[in-house]
Amino acid sequence: MRIALLTPFSPEIGGGSAQLRSHLRDLPDLDVRWHYLANKSAAGSNPNWKWLGERLTATQLLSDFGARTGFVPGSKSRVQRIVEQLDGDLYWVVGHYEGLCVAAELRDQGKPVHLTVHDDPFGTWRRSDRYRWFQPLLSATFPKLLRQVKNIDVTSWGMRNLYREKYGVNCFSVYLHVPALPQLQIAVDKEKLTVGHIGTLYQLEPFRRFLNACKQIAAEEKRRLRVLLIGSSPEWDDLARENPAIFESHGDLSEDAAVPFLAACDLLYAMYPSGGKYELFRRTSLPIKLSTYVQAQRPVFAHAPLDSGLARIVGAAGVGCVCASEDENEIARQIRQTIRSSFPCGSFEALRQELMGLDQVRQLGAALRGENWQAFGENDFRS
Repeated sequence: MRIALLTPFSPEIGGGSAQLRSHLRDLPDLDVRWHYLANKSAAGSNPNWKWLGERLTATQLLSDFGARTGFVPGSKSRVQRIVEQLDGDLYWVVGHYEGLCVAAELRDQGKPVHLTVHDDPFGTWRRSDRYRWFQPLLSATFPKLLRQVKNIDVTSWGMRNLYREKYGVNCFSVYLHVPALPQLQIAVDKEKLTVGHIGTLYQLEPFRRFLNACKQIAAEEKRRLRVLLIGSSPEWDDLARENPAIFESHGDLSEDAAVPFLAACDLLYAMYPSGGKYELFRRTSLPIKLSTYVQAQRPVFAHAPLDSGLARIVGAAGVGCVCASEDENEIARQIRQTIRSSFPCGSFEALRQELMGLDQVRQLGAALRGENWQAFGENDFRS
């Protein structure tokens, strides 16, 4: 069975690509050819990766949505040229921005599509200054697409439940697969208060307050504060320039290379923003960084509203602390509580098995092969 996978991002990056790579690693029987849109070709020479050119511009994307809805004049030509380069018995598409247009075009042509949704498009567009005014275009296309595709996998149980209730479609949740936790013998330097972070920071101001609280605790305990950054993200630049003695950047690292650095930290920072603008995003998404933090087996400081998927997991699994406050004194109190508490290795292993185990990959494989994926169990993460 030949499967043509289309992503609007490079196979080499983290996030969604890391999740897909973790699944494909354990589905070797599937003949998957990975087609992608990105600013440039991936540096890797994997023969199953095919670069299809740059992503759609905002004008091209909105033109395609316009042509599909009739709301505004537009053209499908760019997306149709992309579809012409895909060939398979099944078309597997990540539904993110132009991925939605490609999936819609494939269905218009009567081709079978399996849809993966890593980020709810309404939540994504709502956060965007550029696209938030064009949500009516999504309203006219996305629900229809969900009902037309063969199968759908989503990134969290929250998104799964929402799509079932709101759109009446059956789907299942899939997260990044971690086969086993690494065996680590890495000591934490008690002369320092070390905070680790990998990947994207969704909002800078909550982290500024967290950083101020960390400075307060480091001064109290006469420890040197160090913030270890993995990954490149422009939102860090100003803050790092303001605090050059604190920040230590390691750039983009593979997960295997990142874990030992994070394992030497007192706590690992993860956040989701508050406010109505981010509500759908935080309730339906799960950050891929959580899988890396679990492998590092160090306490997670989840700086997020209690309705977020991140907070629900960290709190229920007992792998760290959930702080919903943006008051610096309260943040400091919860940091103290986190670094003085014990988080057993067994809690990280239980979370790995429940959220990142192999059954979800087997369920995805069944869906892609056209088998009964509904025979697999599911849960709402201890809710």
